[in-house]
Amino acid sequence: MTTIASPVPRRPWRLWRSPYLWLATVHLLGDSVVVLTSGLLALVSVCVAVLGWPLAFVGVPVTTAAARAVYALARWERARARITRGQEVLPLEPPEPSGSRIVDARRAITDPNLWRQFLYYVLLLPAAMFWLLLIVVAWSIPPVLIGLPFYFSKFAAQQAQFGPFVVDTENKAIAAAVFGAVFLVLVSPVLMRTASALDGHLARIYLGGDETGALTERVSRLVTSRQQVVDSAEAERRRMERDLHDGAQQRLVSLAMTLGRAKNRLTDKDPAIRSLIEEAHSEALQAIAELRDLTRGLHPPVLTDRGLDAAISAVAARSPVPVRVSVDVDPRPSLTIESIAYFVVTEALTNVAKHADAARAEVRIVRVGNLLRVEVTDDGRGGARPEGGTGLQGLSDRVAGVDGRLSLSSPPGGPTVLTAEVPCE
Repeated sequence: MTTIASPVPRRPWRLWRSPYLWLATVHLLGDSVVVLTSGLLALVSVCVAVLGWPLAFVGVPVTTAAARAVYALARWERARARITRGQEVLPLEPPEPSGSRIVDARRAITDPNLWRQFLYYVLLLPAAMFWLLLIVVAWSIPPVLIGLPFYFSKFAAQQAQFGPFVVDTENKAIAAAVFGAVFLVLVSPVLMRTASALDGHLARIYLGGDETGALTERVSRLVTSRQQVVDSAEAERRRMERDLHDGAQQRLVSLAMTLGRAKNRLTDKDPAIRSLIEEAHSEALQAIAELRDLTRGLHPPVLTDRGLDAAISAVAARSPVPVRVSVDVDPRPSLTIESIAYFVVTEALTNVAKHADAARAEVRIVRVGNLLRVEVTDDGRGGARPEGGTGLQGLSDRVAGVDGRLSLSSPPGGPTVLTAEVPCE
């Protein structure tokens, strides 16, 4: 969230068309009222809290009440800045309640944010007095100078004095009027804009939270929530794999066994029925094989039980292209990271078998500190591109989901090297 010091335009000739010029003036005038109301209330609340602190039965409830009052006044002040100046100030959060009144009172009296907001009202007192002086200079003196030629001759002494300057002729009165008009048109709005900007900085420093810290906290929350989403998705894949393995796959196996027994019991007298049962038995076996491939693609049980080495070795054994596997991941990463590495390898080897026309491939997985590096190399024809519809974009998206990075080197003629680097934490 961006904190705006002053939305009043910078160019003087545009200031008069900006509603924020008048709203800024109203805000600066309101500072005096705030000092006499909210400022005094905050001062009295804090002083009573500090003086009553030694008396436990009085100081504890008074301290917590004073802290709540100061935070409430600061919220109102931030709302006033938002309405009159268009300034968004990040709120300061009070300490979390602990459940103990004594602990809460101690936290309140030592809360730096409370004293920052209290200091705002202390500093606003001289600032409000200075703003009043600027408002008088900007909006009161110029109209007096502009009207001077009309009533100069009516002065009994035939002269007017403005500080060290004395106007005793009509020519000087006209010059003073011109000066007042120029000052009113060009200088007065700039004075209000400058005062509004300074007042906005005062509110941002003492009433606002740290924007960098707030952004850092938000990024941290987003990273945590994204990691929770990724972990939840991986957990859902493992649950689907278990359900398919323990449910649908077992029923298909039972069905295939029943059809096999029925086929064996049929005689040659019923060739048509035997042919149908043989066809159903074959379809059931094929469905079992496809279901096993599907569950392995989701999350193979061997990956959970024995880790990447065994799971990748099983994938390499099924590959039509000879694959050399090297896995060194000590300590073992989380199941989410293992699943992503497994998915990268299986998808890459599938692409090698379908598109690369390779004679051999190599998979190398190594953990260096908190980084897991997955590298799949083949000696195929090369020319692979992420936009080629070979699943590489899906790999990149899945790796990016955990702050990983996917790179591809595939010049025409090969070799092709697919590298994924995934943080283990």
